[in-house]
Amino acid sequence: MQHQQTTFDPATTDRQRILPAIASATLTIYQFFDIGDAIDLDHAQRCLNNPSERRVRLRARQSESIRIAQPPLRIDLGSLTVLLADTAFEGVLRAVVYDLGAVEMAVEMRPAVPLSWEDAATLFAAVQELPPALSGRIATALNDLEMLIRPAISRPQRSPVVEDYCVLIVDRLDPPCTVADLADHPVVRATLLGERRPLSADASRLVTAISYYLDDLALLSWNGALLIEPDAAAAATAAEIIAFANVELLLIRSYDAALDARLPEVHRRIAQAQRHFTMPLVRRYSQLLSDVQRLVAEVTEVTEQIDNALKVTDDVYWNRLYSAALGVLRVRVWRDGVDHKLALLRETYAMLHADADSERAAALEWAIVLLIVFEIVMALLERSGVI
Repeated sequence: MQHQQTTFDPATTDRQRILPAIASATLTIYQFFDIGDAIDLDHAQRCLNNPSERRVRLRARQSESIRIAQPPLRIDLGSLTVLLADTAFEGVLRAVVYDLGAVEMAVEMRPAVPLSWEDAATLFAAVQELPPALSGRIATALNDLEMLIRPAISRPQRSPVVEDYCVLIVDRLDPPCTVADLADHPVVRATLLGERRPLSADASRLVTAISYYLDDLALLSWNGALLIEPDAAAAATAAEIIAFANVELLLIRSYDAALDARLPEVHRRIAQAQRHFTMPLVRRYSQLLSDVQRLVAEVTEVTEQIDNALKVTDDVYWNRLYSAALGVLRVRVWRDGVDHKLALLRETYAMLHADADSERAAALEWAIVLLIVFEIVMALLERSGVI
C-alpha cells in the first residue's frame, strides 16, 4: 500500500481535529530471527560473560499470572543513531535471546516531543521498510552475537524467515484525556497503519483495540502496536507479550517453510524407492519411514514447546492482549498450515507403512506357496523313486 503524503483534511469533524499531542513516547523497532533449534540460555549467558546480560521476568500488574517456561536473556548492545523520515534519532540497540532458538533485535528510541499524530504516522510508515544502514547495523550485531553464543545453540542454522514489528508506547498525552475514547478515533487508527489520512470503516477493522483502565489503550495491527499506558511496568509487560507473539509467529513460519522444503523431498524419495527393485522381505521404505517419523516428532515437539512457552492464567486483560496479538498476526492461520502439513506427513507415513506391510505379507504368502510346491514336488519325486 502506498502512503499518501497529504496531511489531514482541515474539513474533518471536530472529533477528528481535537486530539491531544503525544507529550512523551518511546518507539521500538523489532526484528526477529530464528537461528537454531534451541538455545541453552544458561550456557549462552556464560558465553557472553558480561554482568549487563540478564534473564528477563515480567513485572507489572498481575504479572505473576504470566508464566514463561524459560525467561529470555536480554543483552544491551550499545547506542546508535537512526535516520527515519529524514530525522535523526538517538537510540539503543538490544537483543533478547529465547530458548526456542529465536533472537529478538530491538532498537529503542525516544522521538522529539510534542509529537503530532501525523508525525507518528510518518514514523510508522518509515519503519515498514527499514533504512539499509539500520538493517546493516542490526545484521552485524546479530552475526556477532550468534558467533559468541554459538556453543549454546542446538543445531545452529539461520532461517530465511524474518519478522518485523514496531511498538510506539505513549506514556503521556497533552492535554490529558480519557484515553479509552481514542480507541475508535479514525486518525489514531490511521496512525498505527502508517497512513496520514483517516481510514474508512472497513480499513479501521484492521486494528484491534483493548483497554483496561480509562487511561490506557492498546491498538494492535499486523505491522505494529500503539500502547497508550502511563504505567511504565505495564507498558513494558505489554510490549514483551506482543514481542513473544511475534516470536511464536516467527517459529511457526520457520517450520512451515521447513516443511514446504521437506515435503517435495519426501515425495521424490517415495517415487525413487518405488522405481527401484528390492529383494522380497527387504524393507524398501525403512529409512524413509524412519526419516518421516523423526520429522513429524521433531515438529510436533517444537510446536508443543511453543504452545507451552508462555501461559497466561488468571489475568483476563493479559490473556486478551496475548490472544489479540496472536490474532492480528494470524498465528492460528500459519499454525493450521503446519498442522495440515503434519497431517499429510502422518498420512504418508501410514501409507508407506501399509505398503511395506503389504509387500511383506505378499512375500510371505509367496514363500508359503513355494514351500508347499516344494513339498509336493519332493513327495512326487520320492514316490516315483527318483530320490
